[in-house]
Amino acid sequence: MPARPPSLLPEQLSLVGNSDAQLRERFQLLTAARVMVCTVIFGGTVAVYLAEGHSLDDATPKLLLSVIIAIYAVSLVYALQIRVAPRARLLRLTATSIALDLAAWTVLAYATGGAGSPLSTFFGLSTLTAALVLGGNGTLWTAVSSLSAYGLLALSGALGLVQPPSDQLHIPHNPIETTYQMVVTLTAIVSITAIGGALADRLVVTGDALLRVEASRVSLIALYEDVLRSIPAALVTYTAEGLVDGANPFAALFLDLEPVEMLGRPAHEVLPFIPRVALDGDAGSSSGDARLKTSYREIPVAYHVAPLYSHDGSRRGGIVVVEDRSHEEGLRHAVETSERFAQLGHLAAGLAHEIRNPLGAISGCVELVRETATLDSEERSLLATVSRDVARLNDLVTDMLQFAKPRMPDRSPVDLSALTREVVALARSSGGPEARVLIKLRAEQPVVATVDAAQYKQVLWNLLRNAAQASRVGTEVEIVVSATEHEAALRVLDRGPGIEPELRARIFDAFYSGTARGTGLGLAIVKRIADAHHGRVEIAEREGGGSIFSWVVPRDVITAQVAGPSEPTGELPVGPPSSAPSS
Repeated sequence: MPARPPSLLPEQLSLVGNSDAQLRERFQLLTAARVMVCTVIFGGTVAVYLAEGHSLDDATPKLLLSVIIAIYAVSLVYALQIRVAPRARLLRLTATSIALDLAAWTVLAYATGGAGSPLSTFFGLSTLTAALVLGGNGTLWTAVSSLSAYGLLALSGALGLVQPPSDQLHIPHNPIETTYQMVVTLTAIVSITAIGGALADRLVVTGDALLRVEASRVSLIALYEDVLRSIPAALVTYTAEGLVDGANPFAALFLDLEPVEMLGRPAHEVLPFIPRVALDGDAGSSSGDARLKTSYREIPVAYHVAPLYSHDGSRRGGIVVVEDRSHEEGLRHAVETSERFAQLGHLAAGLAHEIRNPLGAISGCVELVRETATLDSEERSLLATVSRDVARLNDLVTDMLQFAKPRMPDRSPVDLSALTREVVALARSSGGPEARVLIKLRAEQPVVATVDAAQYKQVLWNLLRNAAQASRVGTEVEIVVSATEHEAALRVLDRGPGIEPELRARIFDAFYSGTARGTGLGLAIVKRIADAHHGRVEIAEREGGGSIFSWVVPRDVITAQVAGPSEPTGELPVGPPSSAPSS
């Protein structure tokens, strides 16, 4: 026989499903059964006595009726207690009720002939009741109590300690009949105890197995919910009629809808970017790419639609999985940008060879002509203009080469405030677009950071020119240099007209320009230099109109190299672009 597995419940409660509700239900059934059995047995016995000519005033009918009334009263009290009694009290009530049963069977056996009564076999009912309700230990103790009660009844009758009721004749016991009845009764009690104990053990084993199955089912349900909650994709199910009947939490977040807004709505309304024919109740599997428009952005997505089947194989609707492809699109965009950079590198190399040589020749010829003593002032001024333009073209070629084949930053501790003042002074006297706006500088305190000074000047120049070209003549452009404990920031604030939402994602793309005058390299260079410094570029909307461009880098180069690209700290403005770029 296999070893009994360990019970998941205490021994006295080892029966399957002994929850509070189930224990109450069993106690109610026990009480109802007691009332019915006692009514039939005791009432039938009284009826037999009356049929034999006895009166209700006789001792035996009175005794039996008193027991019936007591059982009714106790059952009524139990019925009132069972609804509010806690589990421990329920167990005590159950044990007490079995004890009262034993007392009732003892009275019945006494009133119907003592130990030799054929009704004494009802002692076994208490043992069976204990096996069904209390389990193993309860069955054993009830069997011992039954045998003790019956043994005391038989012993007291044999010794003459207890006399029959007064309305019954005192007939001497036939030792053979009495012994036979005692053997039958004791055998019945022991047999019922053995059967009840085996039944209790079997119920314990079955109950433990069911508890494990139930625990496994609950665990699987929890796992299923955790999986649905953790899947980084929107999961939506819909019925055969096309109505949404389920969605995971990511779907509500991803689709920018409240869960209550999705349930019960047509699937094509909740998922408008999916062709309606793909969501029909009899449609097969399909996949595709689309763009999901939410209240705050447009997201590239991939969707998969498939039939949803129930456990019996019938189709109950469909399931849709929507994945965010922003990362993949970003990688593809980065590859395309890299390819353009590679092409630009080849082009820049050719330009450097084809343009710089003629520029060098022109510059040399101009210098030779300028040394001629016969030149008047107007001619010398024209030659100076030619020299400046040649130098500007040479700088432009150099910038293109730097962008196509950027150099690593030559970092050193520098005062960003001092560098900013130098660039602003140059911008005010440059004669370019940056000289046509009012530049307000806030860089009084030294801000030391480990950066490439030349690249920092280039960043500031590009951001200042971008702000100036986006602003009207005479408007104010503010430049702020600030720092936190770990980061330094350059901020350029303009009063530009703003930028369309669909253009914000492309603002730092190479060769993309919001104006006809831009080259499409200014902001791209700003972003590339920020990345090389393990920093970032942020664009925020400025109160009252315009935008704030922030170039943020770590102050310590060692920290930057260990920590990698910096993340926003929340201490500097962050937001969507709102000013048109010019470069």
